[in-house]
Amino acid sequence: MGVEARQAAGRTVEFLRSVAERRYDRVWTPDVLRRTPDVQGFAVFHRGGLALAQVAVAPGDPTRCRVRTSCAAGADVTDVSEATVWADIRNQLTEEGHYRCLVAPDRHACHVVFTRDLSVPPIGDATAPATRSARDLLDGALATCVHNATADFRDLSAYLAARPLEPTEADARFLFACARG
Repeated sequence: MGVEARQAAGRTVEFLRSVAERRYDRVWTPDVLRRTPDVQGFAVFHRGGLALAQVAVAPGDPTRCRVRTSCAAGADVTDVSEATVWADIRNQLTEEGHYRCLVAPDRHACHVVFTRDLSVPPIGDATAPATRSARDLLDGALATCVHNATADFRDLSAYLAARPLEPTEADARFLFACARG
């Protein structure tokens, strides 16, 4: 990734992070994002829900950023088939984003993850009127993801035994790996 493209992605992350810091309980940059080349982002922990926002330059188009927001409804869900059914039902109810059930390599558990991908022009000047639609889109994606992090866990855990994610480096690394997978 070129320097200009990385700076443009960085400005988009800064805008999203400033929104998150005003609204949510805890916002930080996990080590896994610091160590991953060509990806910038942050984690949000709010009212028991963990969400992640990642920004990278869109492959093949340096004039756009690919923004992925993600959260997990729960971790270590042992009933894989029922968790898959829950994710499929959620996919039928949502118009934006996608739920999927990721099964652990030893098949002892799975993790239900929600991701939403956007492709937007980088935010240069966050106050410029021309960036309003991109700002609104990014703001809405982040709000949806943070809301889903808490609401989906409550819903899933009422249906199946699930461990909530925590504001730890280990859980942020887990969510990052799931969101990439």
